[in-house]
Amino acid sequence: MKHPNDDWEKEIQKEPFAESPFTEKHKQHVLRQVSWSQTTPKQTGELHPPGRIPNGRMNPRKRRLRTGSVMGGIVVAALAGAFILWNGQIVEPVVERFYPTASLQLSDDPSMSLLTDKMKRTVAITMRDYLGKQLQVTLAKKGPITGWVYVEAGQELETDYAQMWLDGETGALVELNLRGEIPGDRLEHRFVRQIPGLLADIGSDSTMKPVRVLRSAIMKKGEEMPIMNTSLTLQKDESYGEIRWRQDQAIYVSGDLTLDTARVTAEILETAQEAIKGLSGESKLPLRGVNYTRDDDLSEESINLTFGDHYFVRSIQGKAGTHYMVMDYKGYTPELKSMEDHENYVEELLGVEEEIIRQHAAPMVKQIFNIDLNDYTFYRDSSNLGMASFRPEGNEDPEGTTDSGGTTDSKSTTDSEEPSGTKDEIQIRYTQDARITMIERIQREENGSQ
Repeated sequence: MKHPNDDWEKEIQKEPFAESPFTEKHKQHVLRQVSWSQTTPKQTGELHPPGRIPNGRMNPRKRRLRTGSVMGGIVVAALAGAFILWNGQIVEPVVERFYPTASLQLSDDPSMSLLTDKMKRTVAITMRDYLGKQLQVTLAKKGPITGWVYVEAGQELETDYAQMWLDGETGALVELNLRGEIPGDRLEHRFVRQIPGLLADIGSDSTMKPVRVLRSAIMKKGEEMPIMNTSLTLQKDESYGEIRWRQDQAIYVSGDLTLDTARVTAEILETAQEAIKGLSGESKLPLRGVNYTRDDDLSEESINLTFGDHYFVRSIQGKAGTHYMVMDYKGYTPELKSMEDHENYVEELLGVEEEIIRQHAAPMVKQIFNIDLNDYTFYRDSSNLGMASFRPEGNEDPEGTTDSGGTTDSKSTTDSEEPSGTKDEIQIRYTQDARITMIERIQREENGSQ
């Protein structure tokens, strides 16, 4: 006969309980409690040891009280070994919610003895609330001056890693630097319930499912609580999407749209087709895909259009300005089999003269944006080989680029320090034979940044 407790016993071995310290001792204790609750006087004739019951009798009121308390314990034990389902979403087990240190993993490092019960609870709660899972604590170290205790979990070179600084007296969290990854089906319900509405709001497929979650959190001394960032990747068939949250507030939503979406007007399509024609000479390519992104953090909206087999058009509008890019993303880089091949390729890119690049780029820029590059100064991007830019004469050279002579401008500034006159810029990507594979126009607001 099948034992009535086989099902929950198998369930307790599955995720997320597999790593929980639910030992054989715990199991036997629960089994004894369940067995005792199912035992009745009719079945055994003796529910309690005779020596505990004067005259073989018990006050009915006391029996009810005792039975009620035991049954309450059984319910708690049962819930501790079960999933809670809320709108189909798997939520953490009760034992993890109310007893977080029960799932805390400590290494065999001797430094673990520095951790008090309060510190262990802080570490467990922090990883539970800000990562969504427990990492093994690998190191604990006491600071000689501050009195803080430094705690490290996971491995620095791996995806999952956490650094915590705790108050040596109270065990409270002082600073935090944490990152990690969890499966999409482990995403907390407070995020899951937002997904359909966020995707529907931009016109994307609201039935896409969570696939991968990247999580990070940071907290500095004096801050009341960590700032948590959550990045979710979604997918269904050929559709993809992404949502980012800061704390519990969505700040970024992106998703593939249907090809007949109202967001892509006839004017947008015509402009994109003309841009591709200007770059490649090809026209009337079929529209293959549409992606829309709303970035509330940057106050930007973008539409990405894919045409034919390898053409891409992106339009971005935001408070900092507008970007319009057309790109041929077909691979034009030669096969580099050795370090010598790579070095030769780099030399070829650096050796492409400005005049040759201008001759190839100028007609395209004129056709697409009606801009004459003769009025623009050429800058090669020394930090990104194969990239260059043209900016109106008189603009200072941003850091990381060089002028046409190959020397860095002594008056270079960072993007955030650009003079108020900087409003327009043409960026291009070129190959070793001067083929132009990308053209982007960046129009910044005055005193804005890219």
